[in-house]
Amino acid sequence: MRRIITDPSHTGSLTFGEAKKPDPFPHQSLIQITQYSLNRGEIAMAQTAAKGRPIGWDYVGTIAQTAADGSGLPVGTRVVGWRPEMDAFAEYVIGNPRYFAPIPDKVTDAQAATLPVAGLTALAAIDKGTRLVGSSVLVNGITGGVGFFALQLAKLSGARVVAQVRKPEQVSFAQSMGADAVVVTTDGTGLETEGPYRLVLDGVSGSLFPKLLENTAKGGTLVSYGASGGYDIQFSPHPGLFGNGGQRTVYGLTLYTEVELQPSSEGLARLLRLVAKEKLQVPTIVEADWSETPRYAQDLLDRKFAGKAVMTVS
Repeated sequence: MRRIITDPSHTGSLTFGEAKKPDPFPHQSLIQITQYSLNRGEIAMAQTAAKGRPIGWDYVGTIAQTAADGSGLPVGTRVVGWRPEMDAFAEYVIGNPRYFAPIPDKVTDAQAATLPVAGLTALAAIDKGTRLVGSSVLVNGITGGVGFFALQLAKLSGARVVAQVRKPEQVSFAQSMGADAVVVTTDGTGLETEGPYRLVLDGVSGSLFPKLLENTAKGGTLVSYGASGGYDIQFSPHPGLFGNGGQRTVYGLTLYTEVELQPSSEGLARLLRLVAKEKLQVPTIVEADWSETPRYAQDLLDRKFAGKAVMTVS
């Protein structure tokens, strides 16, 4: 079968390769891929990966071979999932039942393809909050997939949602997504005007992190799921952690271990129901044939398009 592999000599450090069709264990299904979406994280990893490595988290497909032990979905069922092994950009993948879910009739393949890694990360982050109804929640990185979903999920939880953006021209987008207030800042100045925050969802980190922690409410939680602003952080325990009443929690979130708390299949089912009921929007979708994956990967790194690139496996 054909698959996308890493190769630093090609555009986006990606190209096509050949591999043996996967052979699932009795409890696993074989899934024929119809579409997959690109995530900045995996494409960034591809830039430094050894030549010939498979790539890809998110996928949509149909059950080509159901689980031999009788536990699987019927052949032909549309499913969406993700591969921790990062090998989803291929004609076939193995379907572990903890990592995929059936797609409702009212949800398209392309819509479903945008959900796995970004949507599940956002959902897990929101689930770390407590007593959110009527409380203030701060979300940054809203132009990225996780922040895009997190803002909406926070609104659905009944919270007052504040979006932190870097540029004035991003304010209208945040408001269109339902933000109750928007703070324009690159270093955290001004966050206190809308805080403190019962829950802070951070995908930026870096120099912004100390201000995020300082503005987390007594008894609140700061969820860190990414560091687009850099990994180096300097902050004072006071007032950051135990100042202003303390009792703050910092939670480091990675989707790879969140599955231990809730199978991704259950999280995906929750997200799919919201999309089917038109309560959760998906990002703007840019569709192309999977032969264009290297070009769109490079464009994603260069921030040449907004939304989510969804590739169709022809």
